[in-house]
Amino acid sequence: MMNLPELRTRRLVLRPIAMSDAEAIIELGGKDFAIARWMTSFSWPYEDGSAEEFLKSVVGKDPLKTEAVFAITLGGVFIGIATVEAPGDLEDLSELPTLGYWIGRAFQGHGYASEAVEAMIDWAFSAFDTDALGARAFEDNFRSRGLLRKLGFKPYSMTERFSKALDRRVSNVVVRLARSDFEARKEAA
Repeated sequence: MMNLPELRTRRLVLRPIAMSDAEAIIELGGKDFAIARWMTSFSWPYEDGSAEEFLKSVVGKDPLKTEAVFAITLGGVFIGIATVEAPGDLEDLSELPTLGYWIGRAFQGHGYASEAVEAMIDWAFSAFDTDALGARAFEDNFRSRGLLRKLGFKPYSMTERFSKALDRRVSNVVVRLARSDFEARKEAA
């Protein structure tokens, strides 16, 4: 089983998620509808024990077979989560690992999500030894879709997912990033 590394960017440290992150997940994501509304897995209102249940499902498990989950930290402070789910999450791109992320509202608008996601992409291509990654975002989540587009993801298909917070099915844009496109973009930067 692979142990997750610590990933460092210019301003951030992405470290393996820990059981001790439950309270930060609840405070930054679970209690803020502006975050929960964009997540399929967050209920609203947030259910007691949800963060702990999620953490038990990923901490100590093989990240290449389940989900690689990193706490995004700024100066040691938890500000969000970045994940790469093992292949199989996206019906249309079932052979590809799937990228996901969220950043607490107080930390949005500073480029932290771009910085963290770029580090995750770099790590995921190597760790999963894949030629492409998938991701999805709610069709009306223009900020997330813009971030994925900026990092080189291209639209692939549409899908629907049930959103617990919104209590309905939501249209999602499925996007794909080829390793060659990511590497070419990095070289050009």
